[in-house]
Amino acid sequence: MTRSLAILLLVAAPAATTSAQPTTPAPGAMAHGFVVLAGDDTIALERVTRTGDRVRGELLVRARNVRQTYDLALDDGGIVRRLETATYRAGAPTGTLDEALHGQQPVQHVVLVFDSTGVAISAGPQSHHFTAPRDALPFLNLSGGDLEQIFRRARALSGDAPQVPLFILQGGGSLAAPVRWVGADSAVLTIGGVELRAHVGPDGALLGAVVPAQRVRFVRTATAPSLAVAAPDYSAPPGAPYTAEEVTVVNPAGGVRLAGTLTMPRHAAGARVPAVVLITGSGAQDRDEGSGALPGWRPFRAIADTLGRRGIAVLRLDDRGIGGSQPGPPGATSADLAGDVRAALAYLRSRPDIDARRLALLGHSEGGLIAPMVAAGDRALRAVVLVAAPAWTGVRISDMQVAQALDALHVGDVQRDSLLRLNTRARDSLAALQPWLRFWLAYDPLPTARRVRQPVLIVQGATDHQVSPEQAGELAAAIRAGGNGDVTVRLFPDVNHLLVHDPSGAVSGYGSLSSYAVAPAVLGAIADWLAARLE
Repeated sequence: MTRSLAILLLVAAPAATTSAQPTTPAPGAMAHGFVVLAGDDTIALERVTRTGDRVRGELLVRARNVRQTYDLALDDGGIVRRLETATYRAGAPTGTLDEALHGQQPVQHVVLVFDSTGVAISAGPQSHHFTAPRDALPFLNLSGGDLEQIFRRARALSGDAPQVPLFILQGGGSLAAPVRWVGADSAVLTIGGVELRAHVGPDGALLGAVVPAQRVRFVRTATAPSLAVAAPDYSAPPGAPYTAEEVTVVNPAGGVRLAGTLTMPRHAAGARVPAVVLITGSGAQDRDEGSGALPGWRPFRAIADTLGRRGIAVLRLDDRGIGGSQPGPPGATSADLAGDVRAALAYLRSRPDIDARRLALLGHSEGGLIAPMVAAGDRALRAVVLVAAPAWTGVRISDMQVAQALDALHVGDVQRDSLLRLNTRARDSLAALQPWLRFWLAYDPLPTARRVRQPVLIVQGATDHQVSPEQAGELAAAIRAGGNGDVTVRLFPDVNHLLVHDPSGAVSGYGSLSSYAVAPAVLGAIADWLAARLE
C-alpha cells in the first residue's frame, strides 16, 4: 500500500542487533495501559510505569508484528536525558512480556543521549549525532506513554499554545509540535500537520485521544492490557502440493538479515524448479504483505499458494524491521530496498533445487517501483510482474490522493486551496526528515522502465484510488518505448489497490470491506502468465 504521509504512522528506524533485556518496573511505580484502535481494530497495546524520574513501557504493535520496550530517563524538569529502546519479534511465546522476551535477542536496540549539542544515537557498533533542541522529546510511534510525556511537558510550558520540540527517530530530525489547550482538560496536538485531540489531566496525564484523519483512538486503561500474541503461521496449508521453509537472506550491503518463507513445489529428486521473488508495497508489512491494519488481508500468501500449485517456488520476505528481519541502517530508500531483492535473487541462485535460468520478480505498489530497478540491471531474469505499479513521481501521486480525499469531503474551493497548501508544507517538512519520503517524492519511474528488457505483465485494478488506472498504460508505453515488445496489460473491473473486489475503491472504505480475499481473476491471470514465461 502507498505509505501514509501522516507522522503518527511513522516507525523508528535506527537499529542493530545487540543484547538488551526488558525493563522491570520500580517498586511503587504507577502502572497503567493504553489500547490503540484503528476503527474497531486493535493495532497496538501498551503498558506504562511511571516514577518521578523514569517512564518505562512495553508496546505491542500488531501492525508491525513487533514488541518494543522503552526506558525514558528524565531530569528534575521532566526533560528527557536518555532513551533506551529495544524491539523484539512479536511471535515470541505467549504469556507475560517478561516471559515472552526471556532469552530473546532484540532485532533492534537503540540508545539516545540528549544534551546541549543535540542527540547522540548508538545502535550497536554504529553511532550518529543529530542536531536538536536541548529539551526535545523523542517521538515513539503509537505510544500513549510518549504522548503523555509530550502533554506533561506542554503543561510545564507557559502560554495557551506552547510549542513542544520533538525528535523524530526516523530520519533523525526535529520539529515543533504546537499544543493548543481547549478548556481545562482538552488539548489539540499537531504533528506534521496531523491533529491529535486529547483529554488531558491536570498533571498532563493522557486520559484518551483521537486522530480524526486516521480514525485512530488511544484508550487509557487502569491496568496494563495483556501483551500476549500468537506467532504468525507461514506454514503450507494441509494437503498443499508444496512445502514452506523458513529461510534467511543476507544483504551484503550493511549485512542486513531478512527472514522469509520459501514455498517449494514437490518435485522429483535432482530437478530444478522456477521461482518468483515477491516485493511488498510501502509501509511496515510482513512477508504476507500483511500490516495488521487490515486483519485478514494477506495477498502474498494467496499468490504464493496459487503459484505453488502451478509448480513455481515463491520467496517472500518480512520488510526490514518487521517480524524476523533486522531494521538495517536508518534512512533506507526504495533504492536501498532494491538491494534486498538482489540479495533474495542471489540466495535463490545459490540453491541446487532452484533453476537460476527461470527467475522472476513480482512487485506490488512500491514493490512495482522497485522491481524495474532490479530487472534493468539483471538481464538473466526471465520475467517481471508489476501490480498496481506507479508511473508517476511521488509528488504527483501524493497530490492526486489528497485531491481525491478533499473531493470526497466536498470541500469548497477556498478551503481546498488552503488545505492543499497546508498539506504541501507538511509533506515538505516530513521529506526533509525522512530519506525514504524524500526519495519517493522525487523519483520518476519511467526512465528506469525504459531499460527493462524482460517480458512484463502489468496488473491494474480499475477502481484503484492509490495508483490510478491510467498509470498502467503510461508504464507500458515507457517500457515499449525502450524497445521491449513483450508487454501485457491486464485491467480488472471492480478491483482496488488491495487487489480485492471493491466497486468503490475508496481508501476510506478499506475497513468496511466484506472480504479481503485477492480477486480470483487476478490470481489466475498472474499464474497463467508466469507459468507460460517460466516453463
